[in-house]
Order: sequence, then structure tokens, then C-alpha cells
Amino acid sequence: MYITVEPAGLMMHTVKLVFDPQDPAAEDRLVRDYLTEHELEPRYHWFAEIDGLEGRECEIMQFGGCYLGRNLQNIGLIQRRVVETELLTAEIERHVSAGSLPALAAASDAERGDAIAAVLDEFRQEENFSLNESNELTATLDAAALRDATTRALTTADL
Repeated sequence: MYITVEPAGLMMHTVKLVFDPQDPAAEDRLVRDYLTEHELEPRYHWFAEIDGLEGRECEIMQFGGCYLGRNLQNIGLIQRRVVETELLTAEIERHVSAGSLPALAAASDAERGDAIAAVLDEFRQEENFSLNESNELTATLDAAALRDATTRALTTADL
């Protein structure tokens, strides 16, 4: 899912949430659930091809910016949290592949998944994220701190 914000008249704007059913994003279900929970109905709802995704029919929900209000920030936070989870998980897996997390590498798939889930919140801090040369968000974790956290998570799981 991605969000577009466009001018819609004097001091107003239109917000479009675009979902690609052929390639659903991790946050799609969370955003749909949020809209349902907060009883937010789109002004317009349709399916169409969009620029950059020719040949693929996307679902588009259009809202008035004032109608969404602060909910737009919350939807953005849902996206941010999903991206952070993906980046942190990839960074942890990079450390496993590099051999700096032997206990996690030796763990079963279930234990590894549980340990990663346990340490995600510990490392979901602003200082662990930065922008790269392409202005994309990246995660960088200290190997020793990560090793300690995963060891604690694996030990706790064994109890």
C-alpha cells in the first residue's frame, strides 16, 4: 500500500490509499483493520491501473484529508512500524549469516522466530535507524548488543 496526498481546492487535500492486490504489502491488512475499527469510509472506492503499475489493477480508496485528520498519521505509523520490523529482521538475519549470532543460528526455526520477535521492540529505537545515500531508511545494529539480546531471548524461551 502506498499513500498519495494531492491538493483538492482551497486549503484542502485528497488522500488516496492504493493497494496492489497482486502484490499485497505487509501493512495492508493492518491498515484495513484500522479503517474498519475507526469506522472510516472512503469517499470514493474503485479499481484501476495506476502509473508505474501498468497491467495491474489496484484498489484505490479516496478520502478527504480533513475527514482522515490525525488518522492519516496513525496509518503512517502503521506503515513505519511494518517497515522497521522488516528492516530489523533483515539486519538480524544479516548478523546470523555473518556468524556473529551463533546461538540464534543454531536455534530451531520456531525458537529463532520467537527470539527475533522478543528483541524487535528492544531495538525499535530511533538511533538504530538512519537514511542511506538513496534517502531510504536502513537499520544498523551493534553486534554485541544484539548477541546479548538474542541470548537473553533464547534463554528466556527455554525456561
